[in-house]
Amino acid sequence: MSKNLVTGYRGNVFANYTQGVFPRYDGGMSHFFKSEKIDFFANYTYSQDKINRNLTEVVNYLDSNNTINQIFESEINRNSWTKKHNFNFNFDYTINENNTLSLSSTMLVLPYFEYLINNSTNVFDSNRTLDYYLKTKNSSDDDKYNLGFDLDYVHQFNKVGEKLAINTHFTTYNYKRNQHVNSSYFDSDDTFLQETAFRTDNNQKNEIFTAQVDYVLPIDDSSAFETGIKASNIKSKSDITQFDIVNGQETIDLNNTDAFDYDETIYAAFINYSKDWERFSLTAGMRVEKTNVKGLSIIDDITNKQDYLEWFPTASMDYKVTDNFSLHTNYKRSIQRPDYQSLNPFRFFTNDFTIVTGNPNLQPVFVDHVVIGTSLFKRVTIESYYKIYNNNIFEIPRQDNQNNTITYTALNLDKTTEYGFDFITYFDVVSNWSVYFVTSFYNTKDEGVFDGSFVSKETWSNYSILSNDFSFLKDRSLNVNFIATYVGKSIQGFQEVKGRLVSDLSISKTVFKKKGTISLAVADLFNDQDFNTNTRYLNQNSSKYDNVDNRYIKLGFRYKFGNTRLQTNQRTKEQQETERLEKKGN
Repeated sequence: MSKNLVTGYRGNVFANYTQGVFPRYDGGMSHFFKSEKIDFFANYTYSQDKINRNLTEVVNYLDSNNTINQIFESEINRNSWTKKHNFNFNFDYTINENNTLSLSSTMLVLPYFEYLINNSTNVFDSNRTLDYYLKTKNSSDDDKYNLGFDLDYVHQFNKVGEKLAINTHFTTYNYKRNQHVNSSYFDSDDTFLQETAFRTDNNQKNEIFTAQVDYVLPIDDSSAFETGIKASNIKSKSDITQFDIVNGQETIDLNNTDAFDYDETIYAAFINYSKDWERFSLTAGMRVEKTNVKGLSIIDDITNKQDYLEWFPTASMDYKVTDNFSLHTNYKRSIQRPDYQSLNPFRFFTNDFTIVTGNPNLQPVFVDHVVIGTSLFKRVTIESYYKIYNNNIFEIPRQDNQNNTITYTALNLDKTTEYGFDFITYFDVVSNWSVYFVTSFYNTKDEGVFDGSFVSKETWSNYSILSNDFSFLKDRSLNVNFIATYVGKSIQGFQEVKGRLVSDLSISKTVFKKKGTISLAVADLFNDQDFNTNTRYLNQNSSKYDNVDNRYIKLGFRYKFGNTRLQTNQRTKEQQETERLEKKGN
């Protein structure tokens, strides 16, 4: 760790106001203190949000001939209210010029999260004659905390670049949800038919512990050797209790009450070698992981066990043909394990016909990724790539045409194959205008087996980003950034997702001798960020339109004080195990 000899203090405060469908607020502060032996950074933020989301869903239930038998059309409005605290700190103690001890933490506390879903569903026969309709109110109150701590020790040997690093990490995660669901049924002439109601209590607690040792040894000025070992253990305990409510009286629903224990242990080791020549460089490595998994559904007494050993090689080569032309290629095999929520087998009903559940039998995803490319004039990169995801995981809707229910659950596909071509460039148009542009044309193919039938869907897609940065005024204190991102039609778990355009404009102006910054951001300028998703294969026939709360205006102010030139020790620690605590997007 390089030693910054300047001592002192620096800090900043900030606040943002965001107006989407509803207003949102966030604010915070950060402080950094430095002495001869101690560096201490602390940051706190508070946010208060209300988010709106509208969803239109159509499910065409089919008969044995795959002809439409009944149609469920739903208009769903979802509102969430959130109050959230984030606090993190980094404490570094320099024992001497060769040894450093560090303690860091990232903490999230969510004391208030309210979720309200109003669902109106019309049920038609095959001739689109209204049979009946229902209105559902689904409300839940959540609270959770996610506390992570890291202890690091780094020893710098006398040889330049030789280093030993030891890290231990602990995370405790706790989540609680109380849910109430009430549905009222009416016939086509608005006559009340019946009412159903239930409530659930759900709890989840995770504890993650990891320890790792890494060693770096420079062999000479142009080559280095790295090795390391790591062990991790994840324990998860969850339970759900569902109560049916009839005439105000609660009775436990044993079919939807369960407890689930999950235990995962991983041992890993790696070696890596790198070598540079005048025009050629090579990196090669190998990682091995031993994994043991045990999941137990307490009520059903169902145990899922996995025990596997896997090898993950990596290799990359670069060849500099001239100062303005180089070639490169790399290969990497990696693993993507399912998140802990997706492994949870509990069934959550958003209404009487829509279910969200996990899958304790999920297998990890193994990814093989090959890239070959070239760089030109240090401004242009052109690449082609090929990727195979074995056991790829998607949360997909599966409709039951016998019982007219639809279940969203995570499943392993046989594989997903993706190959494509990327073009990346960045350049200055004039002295105060720079451009970054990337476009990727790629083909995605999903393959899997459902109820004994093989399914394959593929499509070509495009993903493009155009980013423009402008600076104005003599002192360059006024800056503008405009980013347009085009996400073309794609296939995701046999679902066809329509294309959309993401657009963002941000303006910032420094004030008070560059100690303050006023910012203005506008998102989804063209109102084209919402999207359609269609599911059409075998006896599956559904579609939905997501209108998410992503169009907003954001006004912010940040002010720096103290020795603003002081270099802080602000950093983030990433652990693959903690990234799996929640589903993506939660």
